[in-house]
Amino acid sequence: MALDLSLLGAWPDNVQDEAGFKELVSMAYKLWWETWKLDVRFLISYRPQGGARDFNDLINLLRTSYQHVGADKQDKQAKRWVKTVCGGRDPATSDDWMACGSALMKTFNTAIDILCQIITQNRNNEFRVAWQTKVAVSEEAVVVRVAADLGMQLNDGLRGIHVSQVKRRWAGYRLRKGEVADDILAAFAEESLISRTGKLPRSYYDVLSELKVLGTPEAVPTLRLAHAVAELTRAVGESYMKRLNEVWALLRG
Repeated sequence: MALDLSLLGAWPDNVQDEAGFKELVSMAYKLWWETWKLDVRFLISYRPQGGARDFNDLINLLRTSYQHVGADKQDKQAKRWVKTVCGGRDPATSDDWMACGSALMKTFNTAIDILCQIITQNRNNEFRVAWQTKVAVSEEAVVVRVAADLGMQLNDGLRGIHVSQVKRRWAGYRLRKGEVADDILAAFAEESLISRTGKLPRSYYDVLSELKVLGTPEAVPTLRLAHAVAELTRAVGESYMKRLNEVWALLRG
């Protein structure tokens, strides 16, 4: 695997003013946080490196300041950064803004170099499989599948909301040894779809299958019950399933 560098050709090649610098910030952010989002999160978490995190913090700061209204803290920090680049004064000339662009790209190049070092220093198959697993999964496909298992019909808007929530959690998650990406994503999707955050002792699929409500209108309220039983009993494994079956039989009886 390798990082997708296709966006580089679209970068502004000359920064003459504030608008040009903001465009450069936007394009750098798009590459780092959109095109490479999962790659960056995996590589940084695999072997934390200060230089990569420095750029990560900087590009988030600048983009937030330029794209969001009311970001007073980030506005002050962004102004402080460009003033530092310009020797303590506000950027005013084309040379000043070019210096800001060069400083940003120097930091970016350092971050890219660190990511490339992580890649070249880890050529074993375990690393490659872990990386591919992290970026190859489809959050939307998992959300659609889990929604079908829950007997839910999602319009485009609702599906987008749940996919975004799953993507946000998945981007910051590092798979542990023995974990399967699809299982973790399914758990994230289930929690998003039924608006719960606690993790079930067993997978949602096992619970719905055990209680014979998979894909039915009863699936969602059943999972809410399953979460409640887990929270109240703190039981795990077969003990949890036994308690859940007892509560289920009592309610159904």
